Amino acid sequence: MMQLVKLFLAAAFLSVFASHVLARPATEAESKALVQAVTDFDAAMRGNDYAVVVKTIPPRVLEHMAKTSGMTVDALRGIVIEQMQAALATVKIESFAMDVSKVEYKELPNGEPYALIPTEVVMDAGGADKILAKSQTLALLDGGAWYLLRVNEDQQVTVMRQVYPEFAEVEFPAGSMEALKKP
Repeated sequence: MMQLVKLFLAAAFLSVFASHVLARPATEAESKALVQAVTDFDAAMRGNDYAVVVKTIPPRVLEHMAKTSGMTVDALRGIVIEQMQAALATVKIESFAMDVSKVEYKELPNGEPYALIPTEVVMDAGGADKILAKSQTLALLDGGAWYLLRVNEDQQVTVMRQVYPEFAEVEFPAGSMEALKKP
């Protein structure tokens, strides 16, 4: 029995040690690529180029959603673009900012880096107040490219964790919304 306990403890120690050995921060090239991905996303949002915006959705998330909906990824992209156009026709985005100067790099249990980017959006839906939404945007690497995903909606996080199980134990900060008086 004691031998089994020693074996278990040794295996546990090795798994913890191995996870630290495998862990690595984002490389300089990955950090630069993340800044470029955010810059491209920002330009696409400002230019209403929703085809580029949709390309920032992680591929496994799109594939899962398409499969669940019984359609191709390309057909799903088209629908998402149409829905974004319709939604943003009634809501004016006054400002949008992803603060890459405050990006927080983290590591998954398998050692792969990911990042949380502070994000703020001010929207005007035509009411008496504007809405300020603060959240974190998840940047994850897939196939060497960065993809972006809002992690303040439970449904999106659930799907993301199903298709990227390495994020199963990662806790994401809650977002917030507040009303801003119009001048």
